[in-house]
Amino acid sequence: MSSLTSRFDSLWRAITMAGIVMGIVGVGGAQTPDPAPLAVARAGFLRSVMTDSQTLTDQYERALAKIEQELAETADYEEARLVQQRRAELKALYLTNDTTLAQNLSFPLLPSQARLIGSAETRGDLITGWRTSGSGAEWANLRLSPGKYYLELEANLVELPSLPGTLVPGRSQPQESAAFDFFEVSLLPGAAENRRSFELRLSHDDTTFESLKIGPVNFTRSLVTLRLMAASGYPGNLLRLRNLRLVPATVEAPTITSPAAAGPSLEDLKKSMNETLAAVQKPILDSYLESLRQFSTGNSALKDAAEAESKRLLKLMENSRGQAAGPLRILVNNGGLNGFEDLDGARFVADAGNRGDRFLIEHEGRTLNIRLMWVQCAPVDDLAAGRQFSKHFDLGESDVTPLGRAAQEFTAGYLEGKALRVLVRPGKDKDGIAHALVFLPEIGLFQNVLVDQGLAAVMPPKERRGMMENGLYDSLLEREQAARRQKPAPGAWGISEAANR
Repeated sequence: MSSLTSRFDSLWRAITMAGIVMGIVGVGGAQTPDPAPLAVARAGFLRSVMTDSQTLTDQYERALAKIEQELAETADYEEARLVQQRRAELKALYLTNDTTLAQNLSFPLLPSQARLIGSAETRGDLITGWRTSGSGAEWANLRLSPGKYYLELEANLVELPSLPGTLVPGRSQPQESAAFDFFEVSLLPGAAENRRSFELRLSHDDTTFESLKIGPVNFTRSLVTLRLMAASGYPGNLLRLRNLRLVPATVEAPTITSPAAAGPSLEDLKKSMNETLAAVQKPILDSYLESLRQFSTGNSALKDAAEAESKRLLKLMENSRGQAAGPLRILVNNGGLNGFEDLDGARFVADAGNRGDRFLIEHEGRTLNIRLMWVQCAPVDDLAAGRQFSKHFDLGESDVTPLGRAAQEFTAGYLEGKALRVLVRPGKDKDGIAHALVFLPEIGLFQNVLVDQGLAAVMPPKERRGMMENGLYDSLLEREQAARRQKPAPGAWGISEAANR
């Protein structure tokens, strides 16, 4: 019993630190409003506390549940009751639907930190100047706790006075309302669902700001880029926005998971399922291998293909032991990418010679220089390749080197520290570089990301082997056309003369 009590005390000392911090920042109590800089700093501190402690607190909550059950099983009901009481106190640290806490956790979208688009401009704490269609403000790489948020802001829309007897063109006539779109700037899954449209109405005068609440939007990643964009231009109006912020929709209490009931564990069930599947598959695979051996010995024209297929199948059987076949594994093993060397768990290696489409990777102690298949980023030191890139995008030659450096920095920042799945095509080019497809978990083909950002041109391959390679390349072409049509256009398409005609 002393060991349980000791574990309980150490856990409780740790979790009560969250309550002390919440008391310091004054959650739930009456407060005197802070000056704006202090309010921003306080909100950032509280967000950091909540984000960093939520997972740990959830782990403590689960541990307390287990201790409570162990105490009950030993008939120590008094100690079990105390643990239950302290679990309830822990839950109280994370209040649900608490307006004051939600406001303290709000994330300010400061005008000074926005990238302004079109005619939008800042004047102190205001964003104004919405004269042209597509004007907007963008906040890049915001570090948020995943969850649901509302956009809250204050707006003032009034008509600009015109001189008596002056004929005002139709497009410059004052409007009675203004339409906006607020959305996450990303092509990753789920981002398209975070687009919200809203409308502002004329204000009574130029001093009255209307409060609006838009959303909610649901962020599944900790780094997000957000954009607020006018659906049209309003040259006949004075339109001002202020106090933009993201406010959590709710503050969820940690989920409490009861100890698992007696019986087979999930791992036991997975192991049993895999063993059953292996037993069913084995005679089928053995028969197929035997057919391949007959092809290899009886037909010299099919020998190489049959041996490659045998190796692929044996590797599939080895890799599939004890694990499910994910989408990429199915793609590699059954989709026509035969012959590629599969480097699972490779890492990007920082090097001065890396480029946007060419870089070093390391896998199991081996370093390899690879070039991304089917795409070309702007070079930083190759005039011939630079002319090819500028022709593809219809750019001036002076634009190539800056885009090359941008691609170089983007690739390094995007891949560094991530586990990569690299499929390397056999052989090397004249420079001794291997050509490869690079995949990231939950993202997919990295070539797609470069094309979506307007940082790489899709180049026709010298050869395509198999249905899956054709499908991947055709998808790149479609994404390039979509990036070219996007408004505002990304990367090189944004300064391309052809794309802006």
